[in-house]
Amino acid sequence: MIPKIAKNTVFLSVAQIAGRLIGFFYFLLLARFLGVATFGIYNFTIAFVYNFIPVADFGLERLVLRDISRKPEKTSFYLARLLPLRLFLSLGAYLLVLLLALVLKQPLRQIGYLAIFGLFIFPYTFTYLLTSFLNAKEKMKYMALAVVCGQLAVFVIGITFVLLKLPLAIIFLAGVVGQLMVALFFLLKAKSWGLSLGWVVDKKFFLKALSQSWAFAVLLILAVFYIRTSLILVGLLKGGYYTGLYSSAFKFVEATILIPQSLALALFPLSARLLLKDKKRLEKIYQKALVVLFLFALPFVLVLGFLPRLIISLAYGQAYLPAAPVLALLGVSLILFFLNALPGNIIQNSPQFKKFLPWAALNFVIMLVFCLILIPRYSIIGAAWAVIGGEMAGLIINNLFVWRILKK
Repeated sequence: MIPKIAKNTVFLSVAQIAGRLIGFFYFLLLARFLGVATFGIYNFTIAFVYNFIPVADFGLERLVLRDISRKPEKTSFYLARLLPLRLFLSLGAYLLVLLLALVLKQPLRQIGYLAIFGLFIFPYTFTYLLTSFLNAKEKMKYMALAVVCGQLAVFVIGITFVLLKLPLAIIFLAGVVGQLMVALFFLLKAKSWGLSLGWVVDKKFFLKALSQSWAFAVLLILAVFYIRTSLILVGLLKGGYYTGLYSSAFKFVEATILIPQSLALALFPLSARLLLKDKKRLEKIYQKALVVLFLFALPFVLVLGFLPRLIISLAYGQAYLPAAPVLALLGVSLILFFLNALPGNIIQNSPQFKKFLPWAALNFVIMLVFCLILIPRYSIIGAAWAVIGGEMAGLIINNLFVWRILKK
């Protein structure tokens, strides 16, 4: 069992690193070509839309991981019914993107950017619905494939658009087209991977699935809004220039935290089983995983903490140097991000899961309050301190709840 976890962790970690490197180089080139202010608009748009990916998923990925890891024979039944349900949810997420933009009184041009890039939700959620079934069977190489191919397609298409000096609205289409290509590939290969696609509109199943997944959805929506709260509020409160600076530093955090998330995902099926059968063994695995994550985080913390000016100047150029102090602070936060990646495995598989939702909401509110207090006063430095404060609160809340689950 442990060798399989190690193998899946390696698959996902290598894929995430490769995908993030590709995405990061794309990010660097965009930063240099677009300039700080336009780059800020680009990142605000991406972050805004990504917040609604969990709405399109609505916790169904975790439901699949939990149920199919226990009953793999249910794969075809679930998949045929979840395909139409995910389409309806994706449409709802897309409309919510535009509605919130209108409520926040965003400029017409910004709403246009959101409408274009928001189309990315549809192929993305289709691909990752299929990978969730494969992950439940501990075949995580297919998710690794989706990650790398998706980033590579966006990179090639996006850089082509940039070199042709096409407008920003067209550059946003790179994300849509790239994910569409990956989705079509997965559609063609699904049968050979043991996934029989079907289309069953089963209202009774929809209601039952949503009644079981809504708690996962609430937690995931809170988590995704949480991670991008500081960036979104910098955009809303300080504008495109400061968003460009802050996002240049924050990108290092986004790129790095997918490493611990890979380990957490690889452990999820085992966690689901051991929580029912052997809590003591799960506790030992959890403690060892926390130590591994801490050790993994240290090199990143040291490099970002001690060399922020060098990293920013080499990566983005002199125009982005005001972001160096932000990068140093966010580097410190990485230890907290790494350790906070793991508790969700146990919490989401526990019968007490729904009782955790108020605590997750509290963590989000703490981050939001920190941002609203610190960003107007200290700008992007305040945003970085808000992230550290939110992650520290999360570390305490998450592990107190995990300890409570494992000791019962």
